[in-house]
Formats: sequence, C-alpha cells, structure tokens
Amino acid sequence: MSQPGTINFASENYAGVQPDMMLALMQANTGHARSYGNDEYTREAANLIRERFGAADAEVFFTFNGTGANNFGLASITARYHSIFCTDVAHMYVDESTAPESFVGCRIFVVPHESGKIIPGELKNAIKRAGDIHHPQPKVVSITQPTEYGTVYTIGELKEIKAICTQHNMLLHVDGARYFNAAVHLGATLKEMTTDAGIDVLTLGGTKAGMMFGESVIFFCKEAAGGYKYNLKRSMQLASKNRFIAAQFTAMLKNDLWKDLAAHTNRLAKEFERRIAGVSSVKVVQPVETNAVFLKMSPALHEKMQQHAHFYYWNELKEEVRLVFSFDNTIEDIENFINLLKLYEDV
Repeated sequence: MSQPGTINFASENYAGVQPDMMLALMQANTGHARSYGNDEYTREAANLIRERFGAADAEVFFTFNGTGANNFGLASITARYHSIFCTDVAHMYVDESTAPESFVGCRIFVVPHESGKIIPGELKNAIKRAGDIHHPQPKVVSITQPTEYGTVYTIGELKEIKAICTQHNMLLHVDGARYFNAAVHLGATLKEMTTDAGIDVLTLGGTKAGMMFGESVIFFCKEAAGGYKYNLKRSMQLASKNRFIAAQFTAMLKNDLWKDLAAHTNRLAKEFERRIAGVSSVKVVQPVETNAVFLKMSPALHEKMQQHAHFYYWNELKEEVRLVFSFDNTIEDIENFINLLKLYEDV
C-alpha cells in the first residue's frame, strides 16, 4: 500500500478500478452464466465493439492481459518462419520479455523511429528478401498506438504504413493498450482510426483505461477466419468466466465512457506540461499528446522525489523519466508534485 500523501504517476496499473467498471463487475456477478464466452455478456460486448468500430464481420475475443493479447493476436496471423517489424521502443519489444519470441516464434526486426513512431522510409528499407528461403518472410508490421512515448500516429500516417504493408503483402497489427487516449487526441471515431485506416488486428486495451483486468483482440482481417478461437485456447487466454471481462467493455463503450476517461487523463498531461514550463530543474523532452509526459530529470532530483511520488526512469542514459496520468489522478496531484519540484529546486 502506498504511503499517505504519495503521488502515483508511475502507471495506470497502480490505480484501482474505475467505479463504472466495478459496478459492471458487480452487476455481472449475479446468478449463473454460460462459461468460456458463450454468455450474453460476451455477445453484447462483442456486438458493441463491432458496432463502434464499424466492422460487422470482425471477430472479437477477450483476454486477461496485454502480453497475452498481443501474443494471441500475432500468433494467429503468422507462421514461425515469418518476421514482425516494430520500433525498438515498442511495448512488445521492450516490455514483454521473451514472450513474443517464445510464443509467436517469429523473428523481430526493429525499425528506426521518431518520437516512438516508425519512419515509413526506414520501414520500406527494412522489408527485404521476400521469397528467399534463407530469410524470415516479412508478414506483420506492429505499431503501438499511442506509442510508448505517448505520441500518436495520425490517420494519414496509419494509412501510409498500411499502404507499405499492402505493397509487400503484409498485415498491420496495432498494440492499443491506451487506444482510447489516441482516439481522443485525434478527435476521431474508433471506426475512422481503425477500420477506415485499414488496421488488420487491434489489441484494444482495457486495464490501463480503468478496468480491473481485461483486453480485447479484434480481427478485421480474414487471415484465419473461424480459426482464431482455437489459438485463444492455445495461448491460455480463454477465460472460463469471460462475462467479467466482457461486462467491463460494455460499460466502457456504452455512452462513450471511454471518451470521458481518456479526455480527463489527456487533459491532465497537457495541464502538467503547461505548469511545468516554469520549473527550471526539469524539461519536457517528448511531445505531449496523450496521458504521458517525459521529462529530463537529474538522478539526484529523481531520488529525492521518490520519497513523495512514484514514477519511473524511462531512459537512465538520457536522464529521462516518464509520468503517466490515470483516471483517478487530479489537478491537486499535479500541483503537489510541482510544488515538491520547486522545493527541491531551491535546496
């Protein structure tokens, strides 16, 4: 348990369960329901996702966690002789241990990026040797939206990457742990930034948006239509009591709750950026577009701040720290954090 007065900007995973999500869990916790996703809660959530994303034929599944969701999604559209392209700051590359290599079994190639976003020209240069039996065959480009730096691919940028995929007979996978934050930043509908942009597979995050647990994997492509469910079981992500994941997604999507929650956390990040401008001991080092702020901060200052606040060093060599804003963070948290910075600045 955090000490009283501790400010948590480390991760949305530190936060509790958003009240609407908890209510959805309580309401689903009544009586019996069929298991393994054969229940009305799951059907309702899957149909709502199809409606919101404008994809009537999409196949929708629910998983326990983000790593499992990415592994399930990627393994369902690849063979072990394929390769996957991503940046060297993609979540699947830096924060999922060896899970992708172990479970998916593909070679992963990293592509240069700018503020976390794949550079299209570099991607084109990286895709090579298709048809060469001695080389892994290019199959998937995986992007993180928003990126690990909190930056957002525009719809135009998504379409540009999709065009490269199409040219090379590849698929586009999106790791969307904070997808709702990206949509709010773009002012776009979920359909515009996914179905209309040509995304093939989307991992739609729930946990970081305020759920107790749970993600959704949406297949827009028909690479293995009808067979994805078997890989869900193989990946150990098939929940026996799936209604408790699904019910939260229904609550998130109904009445656009996702939009309110993402707008709140995005606003906190922008407000933090505005207020931190007058503090000389730190500097914002990445564009602030969603609910994350990256600062250059000395190790000494970081150590002092850890007495009062939880937040991570992202890149120690660059003295770069990351602050992430959750649904339950407030303006008061920001004020208290900045006051502490100013206090130590004067010491």
